[in-house]
Amino acid sequence: MFATGSVVLRSGETPVKMVPALKINKELDKRTVVKPSRIPNAGNGLFALVEIKKGEVIGELGGRLVTEEDYPPGNDYMASLLECAWEETRPYKYLDSKEFGANVSRINFAPSMINGVETHFQNAGIQRLCTYPYFVFVALQDIRPGAEIWSSYGPNYHYDKFMEAPEVRDFFCGLAKMDCRENFTYEH
Repeated sequence: MFATGSVVLRSGETPVKMVPALKINKELDKRTVVKPSRIPNAGNGLFALVEIKKGEVIGELGGRLVTEEDYPPGNDYMASLLECAWEETRPYKYLDSKEFGANVSRINFAPSMINGVETHFQNAGIQRLCTYPYFVFVALQDIRPGAEIWSSYGPNYHYDKFMEAPEVRDFFCGLAKMDCRENFTYEH
């Protein structure tokens, strides 16, 4: 289910520690492309190359498996494995998708509501599973080729720094055709 490694010692060099990484279905990545996001200052985003129907798996989230002791604070690419998966993944409880997360690791956040009004911006949702592959992104609606794929990261992500940037607020409020200069609230 996931590749494991070991410590490799080389003469005159620092030991290299190999860590387990989840393998993903790379065929799914052929349906999307990573390129600059439409959201200001969001870096790269994920875009559909083909039509993706509601309910279809967009991709599997891969990455480096991490123990509680090795949890890197401040890493926004960390995902918690469900407790029901821990028997299979012991001693690992987290997934770091920053380096090896597959295309879906570049899905950006979009608010589900702005000022109490539903936005319908999120066209993908993450599903956490008790068995391998542990995380998949599924289309919440039909996604046309060329569309950017947006989701929520769940209730434990810190959205405020990103969402309160004026250019990000103005981008999403503009898409929602709202004037948010006086009042701006959002929900993940």
